[in-house]
This record gives sequence, structure tokens and C-alpha cells, in this order.
Amino acid sequence: MKLTSDKQQVRIWHPLIRIIHWLLVVIFTANYFILEAGSQWHQWLGYTAVAAIMLRIIWGFIGQGYGNFKTVELSKHVLQEHLRHLKQRNIPSETGHNPLGWLMVFAVIALFIGLGTTGFMMEEIDRFFGNETLEEIHEWLANSLYAAVLVHIAAVIFTGWRGRIELIRPMITGKRRKN
Repeated sequence: MKLTSDKQQVRIWHPLIRIIHWLLVVIFTANYFILEAGSQWHQWLGYTAVAAIMLRIIWGFIGQGYGNFKTVELSKHVLQEHLRHLKQRNIPSETGHNPLGWLMVFAVIALFIGLGTTGFMMEEIDRFFGNETLEEIHEWLANSLYAAVLVHIAAVIFTGWRGRIELIRPMITGKRRKN
């Protein structure tokens, strides 16, 4: 295994972005697949997820680098450029989220906020305790987040392969090897 120097790598993701990402992965996995809905652990992990999302939003405005919301570009031109890079199998190494990736970030943020809000309402506001409509909305949001997770994983695998770019390693180490 050849070690690469920092000169041959570009910093992509700040440690806070990576910690929040993997914390949300663990929380979603535990709450969706392992813990009983409404249990004390389920609730506390849900509140932790919302706190992490709020921190991510704050960081999106004040943080530096590719995780900052100032780097969001959702124009038709930028999307076409990304698709052209995919077609050419050469996504530049010094990039963060592509336009579709940013849309996924915003969808996940909205879904976690929706889950936190409906979960809080069901458990902490007496008027909504046992409300079937609210429970159905919460379940729909959870299933939608699960679908988004599956799309995200598939997109990371496909984009990494097709675009010949490291996407998983930078989310672990923060750095990507330069092309």
C-alpha cells in the first residue's frame, strides 16, 4: 500500500461534518431497525439526531469548505457539468457535493426535522399522544428517510465508480487523493 503525502491529497470534509454524518447513520440505523418505536432510547436518539441536524445547519452557515451552504450550486449549468464529468468518467477530485448531492443533504435535513417534530409532538404534547394521523406521518417520514438512505448509498457507489472519484474514504478520513 502506497502512502500519499498531504500534497497529493485535498481536504474535502471537516471533522464536524463527518462526525455528524456518521452519528446520523448510527442513530437512524438504531431507531429504524433495532429500537422499539417510542422507547426511551428511541426518543433520546431522536432528540440527539435533531440536535446534530441543528448543528449541521449552523455549520452550513458559519463553517468553511465544501460543507458550507455558500458552496451550494443547483443551477441547470452546474448539473449539466456534473453529468458531463460522469459521462467522461472524470469527476474533479477537488469537489464536494454535486447538485444532486446537495438536494439529498436538504432532503435528509428536512426528514430528520420532520421526524423530530412529529416524534416530540407524539411523546411530549398530551393532546397528540396516540394520534394515529401523527403516527402515520412519523412512519411515512421514517420510511421516506430509509428510501433516501438507499438512494444515497446507491448514488455514492455509482458516482464513485462512474466518476472515478473517492467518495467513501473522504467521509472517513476527510481527505481525497488528487486525480
